[in-house]
Amino acid sequence: MKKSTLLFILIILTAINGISQVYENDKRCQLEKEDDYSVYNSENTSNLDLIQALEVAGIRINKFRLGKFDKKYNLAITIDEYADFKLLATDTIFAGDNEYTYYKEDNEKYFVDYIDEIKIFTREDDNKFSLNIKTYSVDLKNIQSFKLTNEEQYFNLRNYSKTKWKLDKKIPLLIYASSWERNGFQTFCGAVVLEENEKYTERILSSSPHYFLVSYRITEMNI
Repeated sequence: MKKSTLLFILIILTAINGISQVYENDKRCQLEKEDDYSVYNSENTSNLDLIQALEVAGIRINKFRLGKFDKKYNLAITIDEYADFKLLATDTIFAGDNEYTYYKEDNEKYFVDYIDEIKIFTREDDNKFSLNIKTYSVDLKNIQSFKLTNEEQYFNLRNYSKTKWKLDKKIPLLIYASSWERNGFQTFCGAVVLEENEKYTERILSSSPHYFLVSYRITEMNI
């Protein structure tokens, strides 16, 4: 190829490239910038879709409202393990209080208030049940291990609906309970949302041969 022809081609390519590249402030929304070909179909994905996707992966977000506190109390979070309809073990995974501190930049001071919720991220694995427990002042992890009695057995997670605090009372938050055999098959039936002393909640607790109960208790501070 002659040098003149090659030079001509380079000039043409440079000109085309110069025309096609126009610098301009990208005013598209952040969603379009991050997924410009809409690969993830994010515009049509709701928060519920994301929560359900997490559940498919064995992860659940559980939030429990405690109500308002008027002073400092002891706060304990426990896990009771029941096997063959008997209390097998109690594990106190947190023992502290209901206070937390926060910071205001404009004030340059730390302030104290009382927590109003407990958040628990749960993850189900083959033979493990993991909990990440968070409040405004606490971030802790606990893992409970178990063995399945047969290949058909499975566990289900259920939350309690009424979780406001009462003094010196253990308030249940959630259970992770095993299925049970009925007519030759493994089954799990009862309340979807649990409530203490309620008929269909008691059906689960009286039928499941193995379950974990997560609760909290509020008590007076020792003076």
